[in-house]
Amino acid sequence: MKNFKLLGFIFRSVMMGMIAALFLFTFFPHLMSPIKEVETTTAPLTTFSFADAISKVSPSIVNIKTYIPNPKKVNARATAQLGMGSGIIISQQGYIVTNYHVISKAEQIAVELVDGRLTIAKVIGYDAESDLAVLKISMDNLPALKLDSDVSVEVGDVTFVIGHPFGVGQSVTMGIVSATGRTALGISEYEDYIQTDAAVNLGNSGGALINSRGELLGISSVYFTYGTKTGISFAIPISLAMDVIEQIIFNGRVIRGWLGFSGGPINKAGTDKFGDGDYLVEGITKDGPADLIGLKVNDVILTVNDLKLETVGDLHKMIAESRIGSSLSIKVNRNNETLTFDVIVKERPRPE
Repeated sequence: MKNFKLLGFIFRSVMMGMIAALFLFTFFPHLMSPIKEVETTTAPLTTFSFADAISKVSPSIVNIKTYIPNPKKVNARATAQLGMGSGIIISQQGYIVTNYHVISKAEQIAVELVDGRLTIAKVIGYDAESDLAVLKISMDNLPALKLDSDVSVEVGDVTFVIGHPFGVGQSVTMGIVSATGRTALGISEYEDYIQTDAAVNLGNSGGALINSRGELLGISSVYFTYGTKTGISFAIPISLAMDVIEQIIFNGRVIRGWLGFSGGPINKAGTDKFGDGDYLVEGITKDGPADLIGLKVNDVILTVNDLKLETVGDLHKMIAESRIGSSLSIKVNRNNETLTFDVIVKERPRPE
């Protein structure tokens, strides 16, 4: 009897399963379709590259070869030295910007483009105090690089130095912006350098420091190193360079305001920032504007035109950009007494 009950249970279960399968097959046939294998494809790997930024700028970066005579030899031409550097084509009219120290001793300057064209350049003008010079070449179809004084520069930005180091041809080094506004380095009189760890090797001076968008940040200038340690590089920011370039092209020289005193921040512990925004006068040029109105060594400059300046560079820039013949109001502390002087701005004498 028990066997009949078991067989009946099995029979009913099988029948119910068949009925359920028939129901699903009739009303939901898509559920009964065989499972299809899904083909998977692997996306192609892309190369992380800054080639577009580099290719945008590199045609404008030229190789500068200088002929430097040796004055100690009777036959100077036979024993001449050949200097090397880089430059940037900044207009289709043939203007090229480079460092002054690249061409300062040159008797003849040759410029070679990346397409192999070679020509002789003439010096339009230079400014030793900012270490900049402008050359000019006569050639058609020049790949000029656009300049923008408002380009953003932030610490941490990726940077590239493009130039012609060691005479081996154009090359690129990479780094980041390590600092901005570097002054008091003793490189030039007017300093506001961008610091980067991208190498500026011999021959790179006068070349381009650009960002990852191919925008010109500055003019590569100098590389500091100590022993075998990795060095640091400096570039003249394009905002400073553009003012110098424009003055050289239109005036043949750079005209700057001058008051005839020198000095530095009271707090000199490894920084050009003023301890309390104060500048200590350490030298006075005889018969200069500051001397004529009675400014003295050890006076502490508090404000200029009621502005409290933050760095030596700020003070130098304000004076340099002042119109010749205009007046600046300088407030100083002398032996705990506050004095105010009105000084007439004169043109800065050109260094000999």
